[in-house]
Amino acid sequence: MRPRAVGILLNNEDQVLLMLRNKAGSAYATLPGGGIEPGETPAEACARELMEEVNLVVAVGEEVLVLDNLDNHEHYFRVSYVAGQMRLGDGPEGIRNSAENSYAPQWVNVSELDAVNLVPEQVRGVVRTLVQNAG
Repeated sequence: MRPRAVGILLNNEDQVLLMLRNKAGSAYATLPGGGIEPGETPAEACARELMEEVNLVVAVGEEVLVLDNLDNHEHYFRVSYVAGQMRLGDGPEGIRNSAENSYAPQWVNVSELDAVNLVPEQVRGVVRTLVQNAG
């Protein structure tokens, strides 16, 4: 199992930051995150991955979900904005971005999670609960 760390960033308008993907003709969305490097804690990896993927400095908060998904052991954290302008970052996603394998960070209304095919499916409920508890 490959360990991963993922961030859930909400704004004040009941929106969550997602990475909209189009890969080999398949459209879906994920939460920003990626692999945990040797010597990193899951929380440290979460902060690094959000900088690499969406150009944001975040404060990593509570771990809200641990999930075995495909070949990954994933740690999901509630994160809060600290600094930066949201855009596709300069990490691997920015380098690999192409018409056949696109990455597009975007704020999405939580009511539209099913429409954007947020995967894995288990995180939809967690995101909705976080929005309800924040309100």
